[in-house]
Amino acid sequence: GTVMVKVINPTATHNGNSYPQLLTNVGGTLFFMAEDGINNSQLWKSDGTEAGTVMVKEINTTGNTSANEFTNVNGTLFFRAHDGTDSELWKSDGTEAGTVMVKNINPIGSSNPGHFANVNGTLFFRATDGNSGDYEVWKSDGTASGTIMLKNINTSGDSSPLYLTNVNGTLFFGADSGTTGRELWKSDGTEAGTVMVKDINPTATTGSSMRALSNINGTLFFSANDGTNGTELWKSDGTDAGTMMVKDISDGISSSWPEVRTYDNQERPLILPDGRLLFGADDGINGTELWITDGTAVGTALLIDLNPGSASGMYTD
Repeated sequence: GTVMVKVINPTATHNGNSYPQLLTNVGGTLFFMAEDGINNSQLWKSDGTEAGTVMVKEINTTGNTSANEFTNVNGTLFFRAHDGTDSELWKSDGTEAGTVMVKNINPIGSSNPGHFANVNGTLFFRATDGNSGDYEVWKSDGTASGTIMLKNINTSGDSSPLYLTNVNGTLFFGADSGTTGRELWKSDGTEAGTVMVKDINPTATTGSSMRALSNINGTLFFSANDGTNGTELWKSDGTDAGTMMVKDISDGISSSWPEVRTYDNQERPLILPDGRLLFGADDGINGTELWITDGTAVGTALLIDLNPGSASGMYTD
């Protein structure tokens, strides 16, 4: 049956709502954020019983912990949290003593770690140390000494890495080297092995503005603008030659704005049992509607025009 596990907030604060969110399974234990009406939003865990649903630790004793990016790496929960001073990388083994800051990456402020990805048992994320060119890609093995910048991609500023995604043990992400604009990069976890895959739009200093990277059955899909065909659906196998536009859905320079991720930018693409991908796109005729692809141009087509005519039947961001 379906039953309430526990009344976490028995008070009148927030009208009795505990606002559970970021529910994440780590080794059979459910971790989540919740408010009990006394301690603001803090880290909780549950074994599925009322007695076993408890607050793990009051990380921020003066306000909300503002945790995010819950990621399971080798049975340890990694996340971003604010302890009342700064927003840094934390980890938890489910105990109060074992819930600790991994490293104070930015000693002069917040490192604001984000876009977490577990690749081969190593946590990758973006962060700023306040010194080395703003936001870059970092990696962590869960120790302070093992939490280091992967590579200073933009030595003159901010590479602004986004959409860190694991595909078959390779880390893919978008980054700006300072000369190409934001383009597709990959990494094997070493500085030397962190390289740009392809300069998709070599004519623009802003790059291809690629975004929304998603692992679809071992192939990387994303949206990008090559300067000729507008923003369209692309795919990559990690090589220059194997990085290509799937289809010019909206002909010419106009964009179809394909969206394969959810509204909150989490990697939860809609994949059919046969492996085909559902996504939203605008072909310039039917508005934004539901499309389907098998990764080929001929296999990419409008699935259904939910709102007939030029009006959109679905909405993406």
